[in-house]
Amino acid sequence: METKELCERAKALYAEKNYIEAVKLWRAAAEQNDADALYMLGICHNYNLGVDEADETARGVAASGYFLQAAALGHADAQCFAGLCYLHGIGTEQNGAKAVEWFEKAALQNSTQAMNNLGLLYREGTAVEADETRSFAWFEKSAALHDATGLLYEGIAYYEGCGVKRDYKEAVKRYEQAAQLGSAEALFRLGECYDDGEGVEENQIEAFRLYKLAAQKNHAKAQCYVGYCYEYGTGVARNMKEAIGWYEVSARNNYFQAYCNLGCCYEVGNGVKKDMKTAIEYYKKGAELGSLDAIYNLGNVYAFGKGVKRDDALAAEYYARAAQSGHAEAQYNLAQHFSSGRGVEQDEEAAAFWFLEAAKRGDSDAQCKTGLLFMQGEGVEEDPEQAVFWFRKAASQGDVDAQYLLGMCYEEGLGVQADRGEAYEWYARAAAQGDGRAKKALKKL
Repeated sequence: METKELCERAKALYAEKNYIEAVKLWRAAAEQNDADALYMLGICHNYNLGVDEADETARGVAASGYFLQAAALGHADAQCFAGLCYLHGIGTEQNGAKAVEWFEKAALQNSTQAMNNLGLLYREGTAVEADETRSFAWFEKSAALHDATGLLYEGIAYYEGCGVKRDYKEAVKRYEQAAQLGSAEALFRLGECYDDGEGVEENQIEAFRLYKLAAQKNHAKAQCYVGYCYEYGTGVARNMKEAIGWYEVSARNNYFQAYCNLGCCYEVGNGVKKDMKTAIEYYKKGAELGSLDAIYNLGNVYAFGKGVKRDDALAAEYYARAAQSGHAEAQYNLAQHFSSGRGVEQDEEAAAFWFLEAAKRGDSDAQCKTGLLFMQGEGVEEDPEQAVFWFRKAASQGDVDAQYLLGMCYEEGLGVQADRGEAYEWYARAAAQGDGRAKKALKKL
């Protein structure tokens, strides 16, 4: 049987999922140095299809060997896979320079996968020095060949201003093109654009439609978003049965936030029977997958003894985990634990540190507390000007305590030049929210 006939018959057997017989025929063709046969043998070894080799490492060595042989014969797809083998150290020593070399050879043959790989390497600074301009150029080349992934990443570059001037409208155009080619991620990101009114007029109904299309393509994050829309009636009529259903689908796909959302539903009995034990189980699953909200919620579970015995030390541990990853509410709660010595050794400096971290992330309670610490010199060096800075931040967000304290600073000239007009304005804002201290202060002005 001639090489061409061997490969055609092998291809037909492969399509029928008769991998063992397909491999036999490709081996025969490979003996005649056929690049397609060598490449497909690499694929079969890489994905363990029809090969008699239980050891994954041995399969990796065989796969990389076949890919490299086919790559040397100019096979573009094999060149791309050879690059991946060097990039990840599959069956060969990890070598970033050789990975880039093979990706570039494949890209010269119009392999959009290789172009996208190069775009990602330059974007992330992996195996090469990070270069956003070169990253965008590779995605642009891939997109020009109507590749869905290339269009998606070109859109992301426009959205984030990575290697090109930020332009939401151009991002939307690329997302639309990628979505038309079947990209679930593009559908999801396009939904976000409609949700936030970025590059298009805000339209929550259209956002929901796009989320659901992506969800139906098994996009786990979109599935969670569809659940969220149903839970809160965003772009669709509120329906907790649908919300729970989509959260469960998303959770089965291991999307961390879906576990957290299910936990919240079971904690309060929203759409399901209230069940704190089940809520904690979902929070723990979400926490294992990295959900900061789930980790924070577990902190609350142990801090307040929700369905478990109160454990301040364990609560502080969970708050610390979430706080260290930038969760503002966890930072605030951890600061309170350090301030009061609940579950940890009392430490004013540590408390001040975490209050400040939460304040930087926009938490108004933390901003007000940070202002007080600077005013009183607790855990930080006394600094009335810094106190006023943080009071103003919190007051601008409507924090009534901060509004009153800022009024007091202006009245007494603490950290700022005394100004009865400014004092009156901030007292009035606090008084409008029912603050008795501010009402008394206004009478005295």
